[in-house]
Amino acid sequence: MATYEEVLDNVTLQASEIIARKNQNEIVSDLYNVISEKCENGDLINELNGIERIFYLCQTFESEMNNGGIYHFYQSVSGNFANETVEALLEIGAKHTALILDKGNSLFKEGIVPEDQDARIEEIENLDYRDVSWLFDELDREFYLYEDNLGQMNLEYVLANKEAFM
Repeated sequence: MATYEEVLDNVTLQASEIIARKNQNEIVSDLYNVISEKCENGDLINELNGIERIFYLCQTFESEMNNGGIYHFYQSVSGNFANETVEALLEIGAKHTALILDKGNSLFKEGIVPEDQDARIEEIENLDYRDVSWLFDELDREFYLYEDNLGQMNLEYVLANKEAFM
């Protein structure tokens, strides 16, 4: 059975090979799979370096939005990092998308999203659905306009920070 260090070495080798590709079409999705494996889908997010973490948060947010919108994001484990994801989106240059998430975050007490999934869900459920459903719908609509091309922005971020993935 492989040790955790051996698994990490293999993940790092996989990431290095992905980034070195000439064809950039699948770099982001393949690298996301490797980074997700490394951090066990966020359970071990502290195992990621700062660059990997930003990449992971941005990709996870986009994935959650495409799988069910902002309400789905907050309901999922990924919502544990909602506050930090705003900063990650800004780091890759996705200002419009960061603003969308920040608007959603403002629904929570003092604009701070609980990092505990159960507490976050409870807080959402305690909001008046009539007051928030339209906002969630509006934020989803704004996101789906794709003013920020997150795939391209993540690719540029990865290529500008290659050494952090190797």
